[in-house]
Amino acid sequence: MSRNVEFDRELAVSKAKEVFWEKGYNCTSMQDLVQAMKINRSSLYNTIGDKQQLFLECIESYVKEVVDEATKKAEDEISPLNALTKIIRDKAEWVVDCEKGCLGMKTIFEMAPNDEDVRKILMRSNDSYNLLISGLVQKAMDAGEIDSSEDASLMAEYIMTTFTGWKQSFILNRDPIKIKKMSEFLIRSITHK
Repeated sequence: MSRNVEFDRELAVSKAKEVFWEKGYNCTSMQDLVQAMKINRSSLYNTIGDKQQLFLECIESYVKEVVDEATKKAEDEISPLNALTKIIRDKAEWVVDCEKGCLGMKTIFEMAPNDEDVRKILMRSNDSYNLLISGLVQKAMDAGEIDSSEDASLMAEYIMTTFTGWKQSFILNRDPIKIKKMSEFLIRSITHK
């Protein structure tokens, strides 16, 4: 008679995500994962699958959290410009406060060039985030809060690539004041009429 496998899947995936975040995919062993998840290998293989399937689930969970958090921040604001400003300032704060860096960015460089499944997850997330930001930009334009002569989707892409640049800058320079100043510069640049 086989034993029923019982564990909190969401918690186990969260613990695995932390390991991947710290070590990266290639440096994470199955032993690292089962130890962090506090389950045995057979439970992992029987419920989630192999390391690759677990990693995909972890990345899917991570990018969903990122998009959901930004969406919630946007919904909490009445003004689209205030929502954008809040997202920009919060992103700058996160870049400085998150010692581990961005799991999405780490994954882009480690896995996305050679793994189509990973690339698809990251592209879907990027598209969702871009849709959120470009929607806020368009609403801010329609409300007269920012210059409407620019293309909303291009401005959203500009904002998002600026976030990526902050991550790189902070990794290299460890200068939180510079990141804060860059976030305020970004806000001024998109609100300049």
